[in-house]
Amino acid sequence: MISIEQATTLIDSTAEALPTEEISLSDAMGRVLAKEILADVDSPPHRKSVMDGFAVRSDEIKQDCKLSVIETVIAGGVPSNTVEAGQATRIMTGAPMPEGADAVVMIELTNFDEAAGQVTIQVDQINPGHHVMDRGTNFQKGATIFEQGHRVRALDIGLLAEVGAANCLVYRRPRVAVLPTGNELVDCGVMPSDGQIRNSNGPMLASMLEHQGLEVSDLGIGLDEPNQLRSSIERGLEHDLLLLSGGVSAGTMDLVPTILNELGVEQVFHKVMVKPGKPIYFGVLRTNDRCTYVFGLPGNPVSSLVGCRLFVARAISILMGVDSIYPQAFKIALSKDHEARGNRPTYWPGRLVGSTTATRMAEPLNWNGSSDLMTLGTAEGLIAFPEGTNVHPVGSEFDFYPLV
Repeated sequence: MISIEQATTLIDSTAEALPTEEISLSDAMGRVLAKEILADVDSPPHRKSVMDGFAVRSDEIKQDCKLSVIETVIAGGVPSNTVEAGQATRIMTGAPMPEGADAVVMIELTNFDEAAGQVTIQVDQINPGHHVMDRGTNFQKGATIFEQGHRVRALDIGLLAEVGAANCLVYRRPRVAVLPTGNELVDCGVMPSDGQIRNSNGPMLASMLEHQGLEVSDLGIGLDEPNQLRSSIERGLEHDLLLLSGGVSAGTMDLVPTILNELGVEQVFHKVMVKPGKPIYFGVLRTNDRCTYVFGLPGNPVSSLVGCRLFVARAISILMGVDSIYPQAFKIALSKDHEARGNRPTYWPGRLVGSTTATRMAEPLNWNGSSDLMTLGTAEGLIAFPEGTNVHPVGSEFDFYPLV
C-alpha cells in the first residue's frame, strides 16, 4: 500500500492534459480554456452616460438654470456638437458623451420643453463625472480577461462576446467509460433475487462525471467471466478514461487487474492507505497516438465514491486542464464529538451546519460503513480524519472535501 500523498503524486506525474480544439462561443459553456483570452477593445469603448438625461457643464449647474438643448444622442449614435456655455445635449444611457460636457443630470431632475428646445435643471449643483463612465473603466484593450485553465461559466459568455471571442481554444472534453463489475449485480429496474444487489455504482459514478461536463459511456454490467469482462474492458480502453468498480481486490473472482495487465495496461499503483477504498487501482495504456487512464474502484458504493472524489477527479482535472473539477477542500470545525478508528486516514460523510467567527462547522453523520448510501445521501462532503483511534472533541479542525 502507498499513502494518499504518494498516490496523488503518481497521478500528477502520469496524467496529461488532452489535446486542444477550437469551438464556437455558443459551445463554450463548461469548457476549459487552453489559451488566455485578451480584450481587443476598451470597455466601455467611449466615455458614456450611465443615465437617461442631459449632458452638461457641471460648473454651470444651479437650481432652475435654463440650458439650450443642441441635439439628442441615443445609444449607438455619435455626438455632432460640442457643448458650449449655456448648452446641454439630451443623452440616453450608453450613448457617448459630447465634447465640452463633463456630467449628466438624470431626466427625473429636469423639466424639458421640447418645443422651445430648452431644459430647466432642478438641482442645486452637480459634480464633474456625475453619471459618466470613462472609456476603459471596466477593462482596457490588451487586458487579460480569462487565464488559461479557466472553466467557462454561463455568466462568462457575455464577457467573451464583448471581447470578440467568437471562437475559443479549449481542451478536448474527456470521454469516460463506466463499467461496474460483479455477478451479483442487476440493473436498477430488476427485483434482485437471492444473492443479488442492484447496480448502484454505475449510475452514481456516471452522474458524478456527467455533472462535471464529461462525455460518459455506460458499458453496462461486467460479469465475472473472463471473456465477457475482457471484451467490455477492451471497449472501455477506447476512451480517454476507463472507470471500473468491483473486481480489484484479492478474491478468486477479482479478475480486473489480471485482464488489464494482459491488455497492456501499465499498473501505476494498486492499494492506497485510505478508508474506505483501500483496493483502488490506477494504470495507463499507452498507444502511438494517445493514452487511456484506468481506475479500478472497490465495489462498495461509498468506497467507489471516495475513490472517485479523491483520485479519479484529480486525474480528470489534469485531462481537462483545470486545478480541480470540485471546489477545493477547506477547514471545518466539528459540531460534535467524534471518535475515529482505524489504521488508515478516513473520509467520513459530513454535513455543514453553521459557522464560528473563523471556521465553518460540520457534523459527522451516523454512518454505517462503505455500503451505506442512505447516510451518504444526506452528506455534503467528506471529513478527513487522520489514522489512529482518537476521540476528537467539538471544535477540532479538519479538512472538508465538498461532494458537489
